[in-house]
Amino acid sequence: KVRRRNAARVPKPLTEEETAAGPPAGRVPICPSCSTGVLKPDGVYFGEALDKQLLKKSIGQSIKSKVVMMVGTRGEVDPAAKLPLMAKSENRAKIVEVNIGPTRLSKVADIQLRGAAGEVLPKLQRCVMELLQKAKLSNLAGQKETE
Repeated sequence: KVRRRNAARVPKPLTEEETAAGPPAGRVPICPSCSTGVLKPDGVYFGEALDKQLLKKSIGQSIKSKVVMMVGTRGEVDPAAKLPLMAKSENRAKIVEVNIGPTRLSKVADIQLRGAAGEVLPKLQRCVMELLQKAKLSNLAGQKETE
């Protein structure tokens, strides 16, 4: 479902009416703002160039990351597939892979969680929340002992 305009490289949110109506049937939707660009999902298709500023920001974030989650990707398209490797080599980041099967980057993943992202991620969130709750309770207990 198209939720953002990406015409003339200026992504803009669709109006509520545009989102509800969806693209016109049987033809490529044209941007209502500029009347020249084509509406498409806010992503990068094969053969399209990546936005240089966005790529630079992605690399910067990756090399500062302590954890990189690869969710639902085979890790076969560069330069995106190199971002987890940069994080690992530059910052010793841990790589968590969530996928239904092995990928090109499975061998470097520190944790591999097999299954559909829609099933695995909610379970992972519950586990993390439980651990945070236990850590909070442990910290509270430690504070009471020192008082």
